[in-house]
Formats: sequence, C-alpha cells, structure tokens
Amino acid sequence: MIKYTDLGISEDEFEQEISPRLKTVFLSGEFICDTQVKVFEDNFAAYCGSRFAIAVNSGTDALIFSLNSIGVGEADEVITVSNSFIATANAIAMVGAKPVFVDINENLLIDASKIEAAITEKTKAIMPVHLMGHVCDMDSILSISKKHDIPVIEDAAQSVGSMYKNFKTGTFGKTGCFSLHPLKNLSGITDGGIIVTDDEDIAEYLRQIRNNGLESRDKQKIIGRVSRLNSLNAVILEYRLKKIQSIISKRRVMAELYNKLLNNCQSVSLIDVPDNIYHTYHTYIIKVKNRAALQKYLAEKEIETKIHYPVLIHNQAPFNTDNGTFSLDKTTELSSQILTLPISMVNEDEVNYICQTIIDFYADVRNLSSIESTH
Repeated sequence: MIKYTDLGISEDEFEQEISPRLKTVFLSGEFICDTQVKVFEDNFAAYCGSRFAIAVNSGTDALIFSLNSIGVGEADEVITVSNSFIATANAIAMVGAKPVFVDINENLLIDASKIEAAITEKTKAIMPVHLMGHVCDMDSILSISKKHDIPVIEDAAQSVGSMYKNFKTGTFGKTGCFSLHPLKNLSGITDGGIIVTDDEDIAEYLRQIRNNGLESRDKQKIIGRVSRLNSLNAVILEYRLKKIQSIISKRRVMAELYNKLLNNCQSVSLIDVPDNIYHTYHTYIIKVKNRAALQKYLAEKEIETKIHYPVLIHNQAPFNTDNGTFSLDKTTELSSQILTLPISMVNEDEVNYICQTIIDFYADVRNLSSIESTH
C-alpha cells in the first residue's frame, strides 16, 4: 500500500535524535515559551529573512492574532479565497470580520485580477493563501495593497521555504502566518504556529496577546489569551528546521518526476509553476477528468489519494449564506477536478508506479467513454 502520508518516525530516529532533545527539556523544567522556544523563533526568523518570529499554539491563532494586530474587527471585510482549509475563513470570522471570497486562477491561487472589484470601504485586509507550497502573484497583490492602503496578511500555512523572486513567503505582508502541524513540511509533534514580521510594534503586540496580554510577569497591557508554543514541540521543530531544505529538496525531486511522467497524459492537467516561484510541494495536486472513478481505481491498486478540499469554504454551514460573494466559477470548476497524490514519503519506484497506474486508467476505452459522457 502506498500511503498518502505516515506521521510516525523510525525507532532509530526517536532514540538518537528525538528522545535526547525531549530529555533536555524535562531535565531543565522549562516547558512553556522559554529558552528552547526563543532559539527556534530566532532561527526561524533568520531562515525566512524576517526581523521577528513569534511562535503560537496553532496556524489558526497565527492568523487571528495577525488580524488583531492590524485592527481588523467587527463588521470589517477581509478578501481571501474559498478553496483553502477552513481555518483561513474561521480566523477572519473569529475577529468579527467577514471573509469576502474572490475567484482563483488555474493554479488554484487567488486571481489577483479579481481583488480590486471586491474592495469596499469595509475592506481592512487582503489574505492571499499560498496553497500547496505554491506562491501567489505577490507583485500584483502588493501593488493593489499599496494603491488602496490595505495591508496584506499572508496565509503561508502550507509554504514554509517557498519563494517568490528569491524572497521567502511570509515576508511580503504585514505578517506571514505559518502552521507547524504534524502534516506540514516543517512539522511539530502537536499543533503549532508561527508568525513572522518586520514590524517591531506588531511583534511586541503578538508576544503579549499570546500570553494573556501580559507585558511583564504581573502587568497586563491588552486583552489576550494563552497561545504559547511548548518547549517540547520547540526542540523538535528546531531539529527539523535544520533538515527542512533536505525535506523540501526530496519533495521537489518527486514533483519533478511526477510532472515528467504525467506531462503527456491528455486527461491530466498539471499545476503551472512560473520561473520566479520556488514551490515546496506541501502537497502535489493534479487536475483530472473522471476523478471519482480514477480515485477508486487508484485505491484498488493500493494507492491512497486525497482531495483538498472536497467542500469549499463558501459551502460550509457558517459561510453559505447569501452574502454577496463574487463569482467563484473557477473555484467551483476546479474543486471537482483536483486530486492530491502522495509525495511526503514516496520514492522514485512508487512515483513511477502511481503515474503508470494513472496512465493505464485513462488508456482504458471504458474510462474514456465515461469521461466523454460526463463532459
């Protein structure tokens, strides 16, 4: 069985790398936002090329606190996309604002040409989502941001290490928000998140809001809550941060092989990656015809696949009211076509097998007939 992913580690890695680091934390007695967390924050900021990094307990809180930091609140609007994980819209709603969904392009990213039409006097932020490890058209987005004086908050949850014109994601907006969930390329052992920013005032605000609003041990400055990264998670993240480029490199090699093998399959469309973008492949997604039948066929051949995301956010119960959402034709169209293939733990032989299985499926006359009958 080629599994989509496996979050377990080898016994050797646990004994040699993980266990000694956890032991250090237990012996030190520093469990919450202490030395180990600060080390990880400083090194993550350096990796991204940012002045500051502030660790929190989830990628969702990273988004919420970032919106708080620029004053987004009740009755405000934030422009984003519907083909993301629900945390994107939930964070906007949690601060009292309304997510305004605009359409996407063929690469599943926000269509920058649709943003200006969605701007109103209530628009207080633009939140592009760097989905899959791909990167949005930041030149166009920043041009719109500057023209209308609307700050950008980057949802970079899936794009640790991704680059646009040699600059890391998360460094273009007021803040960049990353998830450190165990499924991510930079993965912790529990939920976790981290925010990068060059703004010193925002950084200080974020340190306070994650810690009950305290500016010192006994003095509170703002309303906050507990959202601190624990030191056990931090030491694992620091260890994995040192390995992140090798993790990304392997994914890019496997993605290149997928692209090469599937490029001439007429029933499969690949995600385009412009030369100015360094894609880190948190997920590897293709667009296909007759998806349900293909996914079933792959499962029968012991290949596990996923769909990101089967229910678009604007169709989720909290967001499916008639709120004047702009046309999401491309979002809806591509939602029925996308399929996510294994990439986190596959080798060349497995990628060859997966691709050949896909090609075999579409070579079958019966499947071609089914495709023609549904299009």
